[in-house]
Parts: sequence; structure tokens; C-alpha cells
Amino acid sequence: MNKKYLNSTLIVLFIVIWGGVFYKYFGGKKHADGGLKVVSSISNYKHDYAVAKDTFQLKLIDRDPFGVNDKFKRKSKVKTRITKPKNNIKPKVKKNIVWPTITYHGFVKGEHNTTRLILVKINKKLYRKREQQTVEDITLTKAYNDSLIVSLNKNTKTIKKIND
Repeated sequence: MNKKYLNSTLIVLFIVIWGGVFYKYFGGKKHADGGLKVVSSISNYKHDYAVAKDTFQLKLIDRDPFGVNDKFKRKSKVKTRITKPKNNIKPKVKKNIVWPTITYHGFVKGEHNTTRLILVKINKKLYRKREQQTVEDITLTKAYNDSLIVSLNKNTKTIKKIND
């Protein structure tokens, strides 16, 4: 019973839509050219205006336009050379930091812990430490899938993961 009403509703809707399309295509053309005006040719039209040139001269001014320096004069410009004493500052010498042998083996992240448990070998000793912990003066800063960022005496280094 419902299928019968649905089919009849769809057929009526189909007829209404296609009726609107045919009306727009065939019936809507009658009113289209009612608002057009016939205009004569403008081939004999002559332009009846002239362009007046706007001329002016730029003048140099002797004062500072921004009011920053009242002593500014273009005519009385004097070149002065100021010599600064040279300070013999020695450049900082980088200390060669001896990094121990570090190999990164990966990390494990638990369900309840927010930091990762890092598996790292330093000087042939295997350690399991979390991020931001220190091992032999080396801070394990951040662990990624393929690398580990470590820092020693404010110097950072990236250790690539070895593939076992």
C-alpha cells in the first residue's frame, strides 16, 4: 500500500519538474525582448571634451618634514667621521665535548604513562630510562620512532636508531 502512494507521489513530482523545465525553455522567451531599446548608431559621434594638463613644481624644503631633528639643513650638511676604539675581544673558544658512544634501540609507551620508556646503550651499558631523565650526565630529551635527542652540558645531539 505504501509503495503505491510513494510511486504516485514520485510520478507527480517528476511531471512537475519536467513541466517547469519545458516552460522555461519554450514559454519564457516571450518576455525576454520586451525591455530592449533600439539605439541608433554612434559611428558619427564626436568626443566633445578636452584633457587639461595638471602641472606643478616640486620645491626642496630646508626643514625636517617629520620634526625629528630641528637642526636638519640640506644646505649645511657636514660629513663627520666618528672613530670607535677597537676592543680586542677574543672569540669564545668552543670546548670539545667528548661524547660517549650512544646507540638508540627504541622506546615503549605504556597506556597509563605519558612519557616514553627509552632503550639506550651508553658506553656498552644498556639502560631503560624515561624521557627527561639523566644517565651519566646525559639527559634524554625526546624520543621519536627513528631518532633520539640527547643533551650534554647544554649541547644537543640527535642519535639515529639502529636497525636490529
